[in-house]
Amino acid sequence: MTWDLSKLVLEGQSSPVSSAVVRQWLDLVYSRVDRERRPPQFSSLSEAARSLLLFADAVGTCCPVLDAFVDCLTAQPGLTLPVVVNGGAAGGDAGPGAAGGGGGAPPPARFELALHNHIYYVAGDMRGIEIPSGHRILLVAAAEFAPHMDAIPCAVASALEGWLYLSGRLGLVVLVRLLLQFYKRQLVAEGISVFAAGAATTAVFSRRVLECLPREVLVEGFLTGCMNDPAIGRADIASSSKLCVQLTSPESAAWFLKQPGAQVESELTRRNILQVDAMGLPMHLRLGGLPAATQQNAIREVLQQLDAE
Repeated sequence: MTWDLSKLVLEGQSSPVSSAVVRQWLDLVYSRVDRERRPPQFSSLSEAARSLLLFADAVGTCCPVLDAFVDCLTAQPGLTLPVVVNGGAAGGDAGPGAAGGGGGAPPPARFELALHNHIYYVAGDMRGIEIPSGHRILLVAAAEFAPHMDAIPCAVASALEGWLYLSGRLGLVVLVRLLLQFYKRQLVAEGISVFAAGAATTAVFSRRVLECLPREVLVEGFLTGCMNDPAIGRADIASSSKLCVQLTSPESAAWFLKQPGAQVESELTRRNILQVDAMGLPMHLRLGGLPAATQQNAIREVLQQLDAE
């Protein structure tokens, strides 16, 4: 049996699928029955990883093979999302919010964002915070950052949008969850987040992404929103209040260079702003509502109800 792949052009590409992609797919499939074959390994959501997934989908690869590959991919603690600024999409199909390099634009810049346990923010340069240590890393120096300052948020949004669309369309729920968790983690940085601009979030959640999100992810998001409406039970913390706050989440603790569970004291000089030494973050207080464990149980029961129908 032979395949003629000379006319098979993958989505977003202009030439027929390469032999390298076919070999990777064969390794992926036969590694499940042949111990001497090893599935391909990717440390980044690169164009090569995207091509393999598109080819696997085009030839009707069964779900257990794809799921096993994605489980292995997302389990890598160093997995990154490549971002190209002023040079088109990186590692994913460019969606509606893709950033391009028009006339007079600076030359393209490329960097990788860790999808696990990092918060990125922009403040004259671009830095990352490792979780849970809180260690700061310089990703893009000020001199390199300045020419791309306006384009970086949309470039990050474009890269994330492309992979959310692809993983949603292929039903790769584990990868969708990882990408959404990455997005939510970035919002901790609030006004200096890479997604601080409203246009960046709009670009991430394009129409095609929303149309392709797995049903269970949409249901979870809807239920979580219903049980955590920020307008219901809202309260503000007045300035001049003295607070003792326990930093429960790893993200909030890392922001203040503390360990999860650490307690910090702060005298609020501005309403709803927790300031510890030189670091500050907005605080959003909500009274009432269901405990987190109760919410998770309710969501699990609703999803089981859907599966049973």
